[in-house]
Amino acid sequence: MDRRGRRDGRRGGCGCGCSLVLLLLLLAGLVVAAEFGARWYLSDRAEREASAELGAPVSVEFGTSPVLWDLATQQAVGTVRLTSPGDATVPRIDVTGYSVSQVDGGIRAESADGTATLSADQLAAAAAEGNPAEGSPIAGMTEVRSVRPDAPAGLLRADIGGIAEIGVQPGVNDGQLTLTPQQTSLLGFPLPDGLFSGITGTVDTTMASLPEGVVIEDARVVDDGLEVMLGGRDVVLR
Repeated sequence: MDRRGRRDGRRGGCGCGCSLVLLLLLLAGLVVAAEFGARWYLSDRAEREASAELGAPVSVEFGTSPVLWDLATQQAVGTVRLTSPGDATVPRIDVTGYSVSQVDGGIRAESADGTATLSADQLAAAAAEGNPAEGSPIAGMTEVRSVRPDAPAGLLRADIGGIAEIGVQPGVNDGQLTLTPQQTSLLGFPLPDGLFSGITGTVDTTMASLPEGVVIEDARVVDDGLEVMLGGRDVVLR
């Protein structure tokens, strides 16, 4: 073969190789675009539904594993994380569902865990809803004026009527948040029943807006408020 033939052969081989590379790059681009589109579509739909249910903005994120590959090979998505900054009345939410798939026409997660956190301001506002009714002879004296977290002691410190500060121990009983004052009377007057019912009511309302199957597992005082630990099995996301 003369020199011209050899040069033409080399150019031909290079052309085939370049075409293959371009094809692979095109396929890779299509896969990335499809993955991005699937994530956007699924997260946008979930965010709109979850935000309407919770009454606060919700962000939805998928794990690092490719969504389309998981759906094609396992008919399930590895992880789905729902977060919300909350608002004046809705706690901050961070919940992750694991092995999420479509079952019986619904979207379910094999398990879920996360937290709901009430800030000190939210605690005080919620506690005020449990204050004694106006006209009660002890209404002002037993009014919860503020609540501050004392994480080292594991207590919420509640200012009662500007007279005294009492410690309140959070706990969980049969899946329900409990708040137990360390003392039951003030200046000889018994503290009203349900003094902190506004806080437990706020948590109950939040729980009702979370996916079915999510339950309260524990509660603890943290630096910025009250953190309620969540968990569940066979959780219905939609």
